[in-house]
Amino acid sequence: MFSPSAIDLRTNPELRSLYEITRLPQPQTTLQDYFHGVMGILSEYFPIGYSVLLLHDSKKDSLQVEALYGIGREGHPHGFSGRKGLMIKAFESRQPVVIQNLNHEPLYEEVMKGTKRIEKLRPPLLCIPLIADDGPIGVLNINPLYGLRNEFVEDFQFLSTLSAILSPVIKNYQVKRSETPTGSGKAKLKFSVLDEILEEKLVEVLNKIDPYVESKTRMGIFYDIIGLVEKILIKSALRRVDHVQIAAAELLGINRNTLRKKMKELKIKAH
Repeated sequence: MFSPSAIDLRTNPELRSLYEITRLPQPQTTLQDYFHGVMGILSEYFPIGYSVLLLHDSKKDSLQVEALYGIGREGHPHGFSGRKGLMIKAFESRQPVVIQNLNHEPLYEEVMKGTKRIEKLRPPLLCIPLIADDGPIGVLNINPLYGLRNEFVEDFQFLSTLSAILSPVIKNYQVKRSETPTGSGKAKLKFSVLDEILEEKLVEVLNKIDPYVESKTRMGIFYDIIGLVEKILIKSALRRVDHVQIAAAELLGINRNTLRKKMKELKIKAH
């Protein structure tokens, strides 16, 4: 989008940050890493402590948190439905808004009423619509970049340009994700390879064990291996979703109670 040879990016933090963002690799499996990369670049030039990306779920008619910057998912709301609040106004009108009172926003009102506040979550927040293919796909909430001057005119100008860069990337990610059918040949191939790897490794383990000694000493290798695999899967899933247990359970295809039970049995600490 910008040519570094045409302008001196060193003297223009706005253009330099946007240029660096356009050079980020396209998101593949999740938007969290991509979003973190975008906000990481901006935070080098602007005082950004918190930002959240929410995308519209047409089936549930809701805005759902897709990615966060500055804080973890634990304790942060996952989304909201309904037609109330300034975030909905920004989404439907396709115009940026300033959120001065978080208590009146469906996404934040429960957190603001609770005793455990999120330190970085404080007003004002700027809510910027994300628009692709002539339609809104979500919103971006972020701290002001330039402070309170000029009623955030400069912020809106810059963030609208940022939105124009991010929106088609996010839309393309959504399209690719929707085009990947569950249980496709590609997925089957991956699990076939996984099956081969696990079989190879487990055979190596079993070949190192004397079957006579195993039967006499009751080592319980069967249950030890199952427990070890479960522990590795659960810990990996928790790390993948920033230790949000609901999300980890969904990733593993089990319910939250089962996950908690397994974590207790396997002595996996909750963060």
